[in-house]
Amino acid sequence: MTRIVAVLTIFALSAPGVLAQYRDGAGTPAAPRHVTLEECLEMARQNYPQIKQFDLIDATEKYDLSIASSSWIPQFSVSGKATWQSDVVEMPFEIPGFELDMPHDQYSINANVTQHLWDGGTSASQKETVKAGAEVQRRQTEVSLYSIRSRVQNVYLGILLLDEQIKQNRLLMESLQRNADEVKAMMESGMAYKSDLDLVKVNILDCSQQTEALCADRLAYVKILGLLTGQDMSGAEFEIPSDNTAVDIRTVTRPELELYAARLRQNEAQMKQLNARISPQFDLTLQGGFGRPGLNMLENEFAPMFIAGIKMQWNIAPLYTRKNDKRKIEAQKQDIEIERETFLFNTELDAGQQQTDVDKARMMLEKDDEIIGLRSSIRLAGEEQYRNGTIKMTDLMDMIDDEHNARLARSVHHIQLLMAIYDLKNTVGQQ
Repeated sequence: MTRIVAVLTIFALSAPGVLAQYRDGAGTPAAPRHVTLEECLEMARQNYPQIKQFDLIDATEKYDLSIASSSWIPQFSVSGKATWQSDVVEMPFEIPGFELDMPHDQYSINANVTQHLWDGGTSASQKETVKAGAEVQRRQTEVSLYSIRSRVQNVYLGILLLDEQIKQNRLLMESLQRNADEVKAMMESGMAYKSDLDLVKVNILDCSQQTEALCADRLAYVKILGLLTGQDMSGAEFEIPSDNTAVDIRTVTRPELELYAARLRQNEAQMKQLNARISPQFDLTLQGGFGRPGLNMLENEFAPMFIAGIKMQWNIAPLYTRKNDKRKIEAQKQDIEIERETFLFNTELDAGQQQTDVDKARMMLEKDDEIIGLRSSIRLAGEEQYRNGTIKMTDLMDMIDDEHNARLARSVHHIQLLMAIYDLKNTVGQQ
């Protein structure tokens, strides 16, 4: 209970303005009549602002893939020039009937088209790297969204605990009222004192005061659950989860494991990209234009021109750093694997401890049922003894309080069992 109160207090202090909005009852859709914990977890996930990052990640991935694919689109360019040269080609000797007259002013305009024939796998590796990076971002977002489960769980189970306490207080109120009626009847026959009735009335007032405080706390918890889910929970009825859920602690399906797997795939994509950087590239080039002189330098006339060919480009500079680049990527891979092993190790330790908490809570519940049965029997005997005048009203009130406290203890232990079960489910990733 202390843990639940602490979580809710911190949350309430961090969002007073939103609490005021819910207090006014504005801008929130109504929740279903009956609500389960699983439904609240899903609603909280959909309501959490960070879930919008999935759309942004998808859009960014689409743009990056489009950019990577654009390298296969033919590259088109146009260039032109007009120059004046201080010197031109001249024949060192004269040829009868032939005169070379190269102009000092020259003009040309050209259109160039380049098409990749083979890029050495550069664009394919770039696409794979983009996809792997986007997947890592998605998995990181999933890990962040997973953390909200425990917050919703604590608030929801806190409401259930308050409901149980309110229920037990009402049962106590009925018991006290029944005893007050009996004391009044006994006073009429001279078998009881007014002080006995006053003592019962004091306990009734204490019980009523506690119930009002519990109802106020429940209202605050419900408002906070509304903040988390984005729903108006004021009229909802919260179902108690089953405490017979079996959890397989040997199988861990946490979103962190998917994140580690995505990071390893990203690491592999980086290695492929490194290999593509050292591969030669082949391009088909086309150039057409018009100028003076044309391709025939000996003619001083404007003429069209056309050139087609295949170009090979091989940049061997990445070979100089390839060895260190590979070592760096391998080191990153080993670091990811170590993080994964450490996470699994710590998760198994936590799951083992939490399984012990579950077993302990079940054992305490079994004892609680026995204690309640005995306390109820003692209280019934005490009521009979009071009617016979063998005990005082203070003794009977102590017996009633003991039975009430036993029932409250069982309610707390039941919620602790549910919390231990859901903590274990969250630890191993069981939905």
